[in-house]
Amino acid sequence: MDNKESSQKISSESETSDEEEISGDYGNENKDENVLIMNTTVPHGVYDAISFSRESYSERHGGIFSSIFTLVSTMIGGGLLSLPYAFQQGGFIVATCVLLFVLISSTYSAFLIINSKKYCFGRVKNIEDVAKVAFGRFGEVAVQTLLFLVLYLCSVAYFILMTDQIEPLIQLIIGNKSLWTKKLVLLSICAAVVFPISLFKNLSALKYTSMLSVICGLLICVSVTYRSLSEGIGGAFNNVDNPIKLTPKSFREFFTCISISELTFSCHFNILPMHSELRHQTRKNKRLILFISMGLTYLVNFLVSFFAYFQFRKSTEQDFTKNYPHNDNIINIGRVALCLVLLLGYPLLIVPCRLTLNKIIWHGNLSASRFIFIISNERLSGPNKIVWFLETVLIVGTSYMLAYFVPQVNMIWGFVGSVGCTTLIYIIPPAFYLRIRKHPEQPDFKKVSAFLLLVFGVILLGIGLYQSFMNVFVPVK
Repeated sequence: MDNKESSQKISSESETSDEEEISGDYGNENKDENVLIMNTTVPHGVYDAISFSRESYSERHGGIFSSIFTLVSTMIGGGLLSLPYAFQQGGFIVATCVLLFVLISSTYSAFLIINSKKYCFGRVKNIEDVAKVAFGRFGEVAVQTLLFLVLYLCSVAYFILMTDQIEPLIQLIIGNKSLWTKKLVLLSICAAVVFPISLFKNLSALKYTSMLSVICGLLICVSVTYRSLSEGIGGAFNNVDNPIKLTPKSFREFFTCISISELTFSCHFNILPMHSELRHQTRKNKRLILFISMGLTYLVNFLVSFFAYFQFRKSTEQDFTKNYPHNDNIINIGRVALCLVLLLGYPLLIVPCRLTLNKIIWHGNLSASRFIFIISNERLSGPNKIVWFLETVLIVGTSYMLAYFVPQVNMIWGFVGSVGCTTLIYIIPPAFYLRIRKHPEQPDFKKVSAFLLLVFGVILLGIGLYQSFMNVFVPVK
């Protein structure tokens, strides 16, 4: 009897120890998480999907500042152009609350993704690897497909936005009827610039372009703020001819505000690659990177939205730069900066897009195809250099052609914002966390909050699908 009770006690202590060791990783903020994981007892079952291995410390080259610049440059991009329009649709009070809510939700879901990776006990470098641990091969393919579509469509949208910003600058210099103002020529110029830097293989290699992109984003903010202040921020707040809208007039306007706001905080596909390349993966560094990245992005987004919306109010365009004349030198400085933001942000979409494509092709079943064996590198872990180059040509080239034929960027943003970003922010992170984490018998705050975020995301996704179809047949004016 004593032996049986002793055995049960030891078993119970062992199970508790597993959970305490996992949750206890948060106890030392300055200790590398990979070292903590190596000393953790690996449970059986769901964690067997990925073999246990330790990431080589020498392979991680990312620093705190490069990680911050990478995430901020991912978020400050094309969505910034439409954010003042989100305030025009949702009204100042509601749009401000929505932007703050998306900020909090995005930050929380980013922590859920990183914490889910920690419970995988393996060489997990991206969100698709976590999907495989959580839901098997089906979950991995589903997430890979979603990521590829979202990133690819964003690359098409970036091409369209780049030409929209370059065109008025060219017209100002050489006139309206020049060959250089043709859409095909403008797209070709953009493709020639972004293609070489899209050949980089990891995000840390783009740290200098990311830094320049963030600086340009701040320059846009300064230009818009200065112009709005110099013109009295659109006049009196109670101006009858140009009133300030405080709340949305319809549910469709409210959801349009939500969809656009989500675009400006969607960096979740780059979080794990950034975290995997981070040299010192401590809890303190993780918090510092995410809080600064999200906070800086929110500051730029809010300032641009506030001053652009208050200046133009009910006449705010879907691309707010179209409200300014072509000969406004202050705004032209912002247009140049915005062009650089889009040009330098484009590779931050192509790198994870290409990695996702390779993950689908090289999924560990290489013996099934001799063709895959031929095009692989020496380690059979991915494409060789020639195939890598051709993949980049294919992705950049096809997005270049689609950008030429798609008339409006809103046709793309409608799906990306309401469906893609909703899934990446509200559904995937809590679903992974709830599936992988070893929860206590009684629901705790982390479990309840993750579950509520998941339910909210599912409801929002359903509405987003309906809104996307409505935008195709009845475009937002």
